[in-house]
Amino acid sequence: MILIKNFAVSIIYNVKTLFKFPVLSGGFLLLISILGLLAPIIAPYDPYVGDTRARLKPPGIVAGQYNLQNFDLIKTEDQINQKPRWEQLLDIENKSLEKLSISEGSIEIIEFKLGPKTNFVDVNRNGNYIDEIKFDQFSENCLGLSQNYCPKPNITFLKIYKEEANGYIEYRANEDIVNNINDILSLDLKVIREDTKKWSWWPSGLYLLGTDTIGRDYFSRLIYGARWNLTLMLITGVTGSIFGTSLGIISGWYAFKPKFRWIIDEVIIRVVDMTSVVPILLIAIMTTLILGNKIWVFTIILTLFTWQHFVRIIRGKTLSLRESEHINAARISGASTSRILVKHILPFHINDMMVIATFNCAMIITLESVLCFFEIAIPRHWTAWGNLIKLASDYWNEGWVTGTYPYRYQVAIPGGLIICTVFSLNFLGDWFRDKLDPKLRQLE
Repeated sequence: MILIKNFAVSIIYNVKTLFKFPVLSGGFLLLISILGLLAPIIAPYDPYVGDTRARLKPPGIVAGQYNLQNFDLIKTEDQINQKPRWEQLLDIENKSLEKLSISEGSIEIIEFKLGPKTNFVDVNRNGNYIDEIKFDQFSENCLGLSQNYCPKPNITFLKIYKEEANGYIEYRANEDIVNNINDILSLDLKVIREDTKKWSWWPSGLYLLGTDTIGRDYFSRLIYGARWNLTLMLITGVTGSIFGTSLGIISGWYAFKPKFRWIIDEVIIRVVDMTSVVPILLIAIMTTLILGNKIWVFTIILTLFTWQHFVRIIRGKTLSLRESEHINAARISGASTSRILVKHILPFHINDMMVIATFNCAMIITLESVLCFFEIAIPRHWTAWGNLIKLASDYWNEGWVTGTYPYRYQVAIPGGLIICTVFSLNFLGDWFRDKLDPKLRQLE
């Protein structure tokens, strides 16, 4: 029992030690930063372009359906030249017209448009697409014609291939195929659009994490989402840190000063009080309704509401520092106010700046996710992690009949990344506090 207890204590101590130093937290943030920075190189697909035929597919080889229902094997000149439909129907009823046909044993080719960057998916990599494609040879409505008899043509598919922007299916007729009798079939081809694939060496149709609601690669969107989230966090965090620290030092230096210099402190503190009581979510909603979903608007909102913590804490510490001996010595030696603030007071605030900055960055990540979920401030099609959660949540109950719920992982992955980022920032801030504060620094 004692051994088990000692073993448990040892594990807890090692875990706490591991989190005490930024091994996991710093490594995770570094990994996310590298992925976001190198997103155009790492991401195999374009994150903003997808194929609706390959929407909501599970991870692995993804194939979309290219539907060619009601394909006419024998097309008359009237059909090619787009003769009016009512005239085509009259020709069908005219029994004196010669019936075009394809004789038994003939080998013919079906041609259809695919697009210049569309290709078939060879799932089993055997070089043959025939076994990957489902052919539906019967159509009940027979091109919408008023016929009572529409048997499927007896044909055998031999080969399917692509040249430039066209697809071709080679088949052999196992019976005589007569126009408007048995020349109608439906084709349901499994293909994948390759226009979003950026690397020629990437296997066609391979999606590591599947596709989203409109067929975009989910793995690529997650990587680009790291870029948006970290960029937004850095811009607003750094700007708020500089702005808040500067105002905090100025406010603390001029607080209770004679000759009306105390007014500077009063103005700054009153602005902080007014902005602190206004809910940022309400401001974001009102601003979005007026100016629309623009990223620069959201950046300004976050910056204006992330500097108050700096002002309050930095001001209080500056009040105690300005009466210290080394500051008085700097005054006596003739140092200017700007030099005292920059050279003698600012270095003492580095610890507080790092701790508050990591806390603010964690708050920014969380707030961005919440606002994205309510479709506020950031355009819906952007790859921010909050947007990914929102889009995936729309299909949360997909598959409830069978109990499979195959798409819920698309909510869990970005949500887990957000949680890990927030915890990593908090652990990193705690480590900065212990290492930079002389009172908490331990001698080894």
